[in-house]
Amino acid sequence: MTALTPDSARQFILDNTALMAPPHVPEILLHLADEAHDLWQRTEDELVEIGLPPPFWAFAWAGGQGLARYVIDHPDIVRGKRVLDFASGSGLVAIAAAKA
Repeated sequence: MTALTPDSARQFILDNTALMAPPHVPEILLHLADEAHDLWQRTEDELVEIGLPPPFWAFAWAGGQGLARYVIDHPDIVRGKRVLDFASGSGLVAIAAAKA
């Protein structure tokens, strides 16, 4: 098994994602998988070799998009506060909060 390094993880992400805006949050660009099946298949094949976990990080999940949209539309709820984005999808809500 090839060891996971920051460089190999970064390269895998760049090779298998594209910089794009989630549908409900066009103000924010993320490296996202544009084809779920292909990336999941590569998880089964290649990612096991380098120790990278399943690519939940490669998708802007609907709940995270909804919460990020709300934060962008109502920045006063987070402005000047510490915000913890825990498992809401791709760090999208944290990015929205940082932009508030």
